[in-house]
Amino acid sequence: MSFVPTLEAVTDNRAARWLGTLLVLFAFYMLISAHYRIETQFVIGYGASAFLLIALQFKRLPPFIELLIKILAVVVVLRYMYWRTFASLTYEGFFDYIGAVMLYLAEGVAVIIYLLGIFTSLHLLKRQSINLNAYNEDELPIVDVLIPTYNEPFNIIENTTLAALAMEYPHHKLKVYVCDDGGTDQKCNATNPEAAQEARDRRAYLQDFCRRSGAVYLTRAKNEHAKAGNLNSALSSVHGDLILILDCDHVPAKHFLQQSVGWFLKDEKMFLVQTPHAFYNPDPIERNLRMFGTSISENDMFYRFIQQGHDFWESSFFCGSAALLRRKYIDELGGIAGETITEDAETAIKLHDRGYKSAYISEPMVRGLQAESFGSLIIQRIRWTQGMVQIFLLKNPFLSKQLKWHQKLSYLSASFFWFFAYSRVVFYLAPLMFLFFGLRIYNANETEMLAYVVPHMLMAIMMSYFLYAKVRNPFFSELYETVLSFFTLPAIVQTVLNPRNPTFKVTPKGEDLTKTHVSLLAIPFVLLFILVSFGFVAALYRWITYPEDQAVVIMTAMWNLLNFLLLIAAIAVTSEKGEVRKYIRVPLKRQCTIFADGEAIEANITDIGEGGLNATPTHLNDQIETKLSTARSIEIELGDIDGKSFRAPVDFLRAFGWGKNLVFILKNLDEQLHVRQKIIQIIYANDTVWREFDESHRVMNPIQSFAYIVRQSFKNTLFKEAFLVTFLYFKNRLSYSK
Repeated sequence: MSFVPTLEAVTDNRAARWLGTLLVLFAFYMLISAHYRIETQFVIGYGASAFLLIALQFKRLPPFIELLIKILAVVVVLRYMYWRTFASLTYEGFFDYIGAVMLYLAEGVAVIIYLLGIFTSLHLLKRQSINLNAYNEDELPIVDVLIPTYNEPFNIIENTTLAALAMEYPHHKLKVYVCDDGGTDQKCNATNPEAAQEARDRRAYLQDFCRRSGAVYLTRAKNEHAKAGNLNSALSSVHGDLILILDCDHVPAKHFLQQSVGWFLKDEKMFLVQTPHAFYNPDPIERNLRMFGTSISENDMFYRFIQQGHDFWESSFFCGSAALLRRKYIDELGGIAGETITEDAETAIKLHDRGYKSAYISEPMVRGLQAESFGSLIIQRIRWTQGMVQIFLLKNPFLSKQLKWHQKLSYLSASFFWFFAYSRVVFYLAPLMFLFFGLRIYNANETEMLAYVVPHMLMAIMMSYFLYAKVRNPFFSELYETVLSFFTLPAIVQTVLNPRNPTFKVTPKGEDLTKTHVSLLAIPFVLLFILVSFGFVAALYRWITYPEDQAVVIMTAMWNLLNFLLLIAAIAVTSEKGEVRKYIRVPLKRQCTIFADGEAIEANITDIGEGGLNATPTHLNDQIETKLSTARSIEIELGDIDGKSFRAPVDFLRAFGWGKNLVFILKNLDEQLHVRQKIIQIIYANDTVWREFDESHRVMNPIQSFAYIVRQSFKNTLFKEAFLVTFLYFKNRLSYSK
């Protein structure tokens, strides 16, 4: 029996809830503000750390112990902030105080994010799918699939469309629409003749593809209100009960609707069923540090953990794709919300505000394309940052009269998180303030540092591991936040100054990744790396010159060392690594038969991609390569995702490994859409293969994880090129200014 009560039980009795809240807050205040002797603080801080360290040795803990650990973590961090507020903030001079306040606010932002994260994680709701076999076909709702597209390559759009058409659902109750914002009347009639022709060609191509595949092509007159405007324009042409929104690179599994539609039949007030965004390619950080397939994917922490916490608090929200929405409730709003550039979260908060419900199914049922280059990642994350800051400012959940208190906290956690950029930037500058200028921005002696600071840091690291070990390797958040913060912080400032100013920018897809080079976005990291490096020289000078500060100098230099190592990783991330293959390959252990001019050759497939496949003959002989090289026609017969046999035409490319490995190129797939549809499902919608891939990720403890990041960073950083790019950039700027 779970110790954690249901949410209904928690919120049922209003009077008991308020009384309990007051008692808990009073108890916390007494624990946090009590003036213990410094020895007692040592016992509290290190005792809690030791208790957590012991708990980490167990794979499973009773819910009561998990809750106790979270309470101890809150006590330790709030005692630290209480001490920071009333004991360590002293006026030592104007500039010292400015620096001290900057650091204190950065810590405050980080602590708020930390506490809201603990709140979100108090209990995770893991929903089960509802089997549609219990319902008659007549009871099933009509589903319209909307695939918005703008400027993405055709093959990406086609893959998603073909997979959507193949979903298991009554054919007469499923329609797939390609919503093309790249072929609007406005673009087709642009004043630039080349751009206009490109738009007309795009429209004609997609219209022909939709006609051949069975999808419906939609476009509109003008490009207004970005993705939200595109979807709302499409809504005027579709009339189904449910809307499935898929980004044009999100390939759905065959059983997607079977696993998700049932929640709408169970609860009439359900407006949203969201599913995870899973990806088949590495993001730029994983790719450039060569960590894909080894480290846990960055998005897993949100989709495998945090969203389940939001769901428990009745606030799992729309993430823009891989989601079903009830049409009539969208109509109540007048369409998809568009005041902010995160139309998904804004739509969800408005419908939660009306008392409607959402559900989150944690099983990945789409595979999508992540941002491929570091520049694309920055564009994407700036958009997310600005959108969530807009939510915080324009749609602040605490201003709502209808949202429940736990929904308000949950949405606050989702939106306030993106202010991490301020904290991260200040944490890089703070040690340099002391090492270069001697600013007293952190007033504490050695004993206080050991009593308050060290336990606080230990608990923060171990709590991150305790909460997120299965969904995020330790220190990976620090790495991702480092490389993003220096670009998202200016975007935050701009949005705070003018919340209605941000515009939607599409994340580029299908980029050319064949060349190895250093991005210009490395420049801020190179400059900061130089400053941090000189920080060690300043530390040595200060250690010799000011012997009374030696302990503080050592601690600050260690902080600077952590920043130094993360900056090496940041430069490695901007060192874009070239890729040879255009398409991904997935492992596929499956028997097949190769027909060379009708003669059968038994083989086993080892991997497959859109471009081709590798196979190993069951019985090796010297004549196989000759047969394949001289054959006029070659086909491969293999099983589709349901195990049914089909044939795909191929060309033989080569054999290697003493003839053990045969390489084939898939051909004529554009002319045989039914074959291509099956291939797409095998690659992107094969649950077994991708589940094995997701479960193969290595779970690391904090020491292993940090060592892994450092090792991969040193192996993959193009130092010379990064410094050369920075030098040439400023040289060209100076020459231009003259």
